[in-house]
Amino acid sequence: MKKIIIPFLALLALAVLPGCSEKFKVAAPYKNITVIYGLLDRNDTAHYIRIQKAFLDDNKSALTMAQVSDSNFYNNINVRIERLTLATLEVFDTIHLNKVNLDNEGYPKAPGTFFTAPNYAYKFTDVLDPYYIYRIVVTNNATGDADSAEASVIDDKNISSFYIYLLDDTTATHQQMDFSSLAQNQKINVQGYYTAVPGYTYRNQPTPVAVVQSFIRFFWVDSVGVPGGAKTPNYYDFDLGYTGVTPANLTAFNYNVKNADVFNALTTGMGAAPTNIYRLMDRAELFVYLGTSDFNTYVTIQSLQGTGLTGNEVQPVYTNITGKNVLGLYTSRGLRTGMFTLSNKTIQALADSPSARIVKVVGTAY
Repeated sequence: MKKIIIPFLALLALAVLPGCSEKFKVAAPYKNITVIYGLLDRNDTAHYIRIQKAFLDDNKSALTMAQVSDSNFYNNINVRIERLTLATLEVFDTIHLNKVNLDNEGYPKAPGTFFTAPNYAYKFTDVLDPYYIYRIVVTNNATGDADSAEASVIDDKNISSFYIYLLDDTTATHQQMDFSSLAQNQKINVQGYYTAVPGYTYRNQPTPVAVVQSFIRFFWVDSVGVPGGAKTPNYYDFDLGYTGVTPANLTAFNYNVKNADVFNALTTGMGAAPTNIYRLMDRAELFVYLGTSDFNTYVTIQSLQGTGLTGNEVQPVYTNITGKNVLGLYTSRGLRTGMFTLSNKTIQALADSPSARIVKVVGTAY
């Protein structure tokens, strides 16, 4: 699995994912509320589904229960994936998921109020196939209750399916990014498209992609201004945000960002260089995530609902898991990432601009 955590994933916390289709009392007599979290990615070599209990007990503190692993995991559940053919939605085969400790998988849980051990999830390692729908079924063997959800697969392994001009177009105009001109009408264009597999019509949609999130990671080196001085790598993330897609088989997306916004954000993110430190810009990296309609609905409802004192619910009002007393989000994503070069004019502008001189960019690290 990938180690990069950005808002696309941060919205879906692994501890307890908020979300519900109906209102319920937070302080109610104890009952089992199942929380299921899964985010499938075809690029991953292992896939993990988090299944836990929510903290609902009228007689015990939620903070106390959060520290006790027995209050958070089921001892007797069966977890399987049913692969449905895209053409007929009939069950083609079944994949059994094994219970694992994420600590042993290289994903330790962060310390805090919640218990840190054990750190269980359910794992399978099959290569995801975009010609199938992946239905998860979680059965409580003690009660017979079954919860389920379905996810289509975004094909992010093939350039022909997921194309980004800045990374894939071999012409010189798309191999470099230029934001040297700060004129009002000057913009950076980041665009691409996703092509669904032939015959894709799941949920009457021509593509599994409904939303895009992107960011640019700018790298530089802090260099001590003496011969043979130490060089310290750094980076700054510029978030391009979310954008929709055009509802066609060739699902296009496009970001138009003002040069001045990128220039000002980068210089602010880098900050004034310390005494005797000079900056060398390195190649930048573009990250483009694709999300499904389920994820897009979750994000939209979160933004409309709001949080804090002005929020209209204790819990968000969306889940795509069906069953009795179950919350969560089970869906898929796509990710492509690649390096690109800043134009020489951009490097010179960072060195010469009065507003950027405190950053002390003097050249490149390549």
